[in-house]
Amino acid sequence: MRDSTRLGFFVIVARRLRHLMQCGWPRRLIILSIVTVMISLLAYVMFAERVNIYTVSAKTDILKVTIAENGINQWEIPQHAEIIDFFAAEQIPLEGSESYIHVAAGTVATMTIDHNKERLVITLENNSEGGSVGEVESNFNYTPLGQYVDIIFTQPQQLIFPFRGSMILGDDVAAGVDAVLREGSIRIIEQELLGDVRYISGEFQLDEGDRVTLHNDFEYQQDVVLRGFVRYEPGEPMAVTAHGETTVARVERMGSTGYDAKTSMWKRFANDPVVIAMTSLYAVMFLILEMMVLLRSIFAVPRTEEQQSS
Repeated sequence: MRDSTRLGFFVIVARRLRHLMQCGWPRRLIILSIVTVMISLLAYVMFAERVNIYTVSAKTDILKVTIAENGINQWEIPQHAEIIDFFAAEQIPLEGSESYIHVAAGTVATMTIDHNKERLVITLENNSEGGSVGEVESNFNYTPLGQYVDIIFTQPQQLIFPFRGSMILGDDVAAGVDAVLREGSIRIIEQELLGDVRYISGEFQLDEGDRVTLHNDFEYQQDVVLRGFVRYEPGEPMAVTAHGETTVARVERMGSTGYDAKTSMWKRFANDPVVIAMTSLYAVMFLILEMMVLLRSIFAVPRTEEQQSS
């Protein structure tokens, strides 16, 4: 079916070209028009906007997430954890076998590993007027929280914290900073223009001490909302994985201006299946055209003096 469709397309193109020549169009003008259309199509495929999904995978001792409104921001709290609400009169008890904290939108959650004391500390802060960082669900009882809460995990236990929100991965290396990014990578997965096929258009390695943010603009004013999770294992850095459609990832290194992790036209030229197919087709077409011109010059019948004089 596809072969017959392609054959029909080429037949229609050949008929259109013959019709233009019969109408008096010069051959050079027709060739120039064809080349212009081909270049325009390639330029459109190369420079058209695409959907870019950024995937961040890292191991870090510190992570800051600004929570967005979504039910995924619900975290299990083990019985040994200590919840310190600085605006509460007494400590919040955890009852039953399972307890959860529902983090409110707009809350800034800072997760830090203190390797000296072998513990994980989550600091929740909501600076809005009359705001709350969320509520604790324990034994079907709900306890509202204040604007500033610390959750301290002291006993060894593997934990997973899913989240939806904007994040700051790592921290600037400076005096007094004892929690930094350990290692990681940023992978950019781009969608091809004419289909749902995706390909890797960029991959960047992160160094220890980097600080990473993701934005929807190159002025770094619009933070992107990501979906991800944090996996904590005692004695190890936190493993962070986050995904989201965005424009650029900003990497700051040792307090310097850093660099932008983003896709490029060269990556698209080398990896986009549509671009590769079009450039290959153009190369074959020009090769065939060159061969036809060469064969025509070889087998052309030389004109006699009488034909030239006449």
